[in-house]
Amino acid sequence: MIIKENPDRARGFTLLELIIVIAIITFVGAIAIPSVSKLVDDSKTKIGEANETVLKNALEMYYTDNGKYPQDNLGGSLVPKYIDEKSWEKMTEKFNIDYSSLDGKNYTLTVSPKNN
Repeated sequence: MIIKENPDRARGFTLLELIIVIAIITFVGAIAIPSVSKLVDDSKTKIGEANETVLKNALEMYYTDNGKYPQDNLGGSLVPKYIDEKSWEKMTEKFNIDYSSLDGKNYTLTVSPKNN
């Protein structure tokens, strides 16, 4: 017995097949998105730590040259002699830099990502 295909019948995916594909894509997305988000947060933390190290090194060079830490205006004191302008601009564009030194002998420095 020969069965002929109906030429009028359109070929395509059934509704069930489409629902299964959408469910699989949703499942994979639910797993992947939090992982990518964590990677982005981790990279911001690592960049912040690297920026903090650069600032600490620049502060130590400033201290060696001047015998004290700058009291305020961190950018004006360190740029361009200890940190180049481009690096400073990138740091301050993406990170909050909180610095204080009351006596010139000690300082506090905090580098945290801006919420962009």
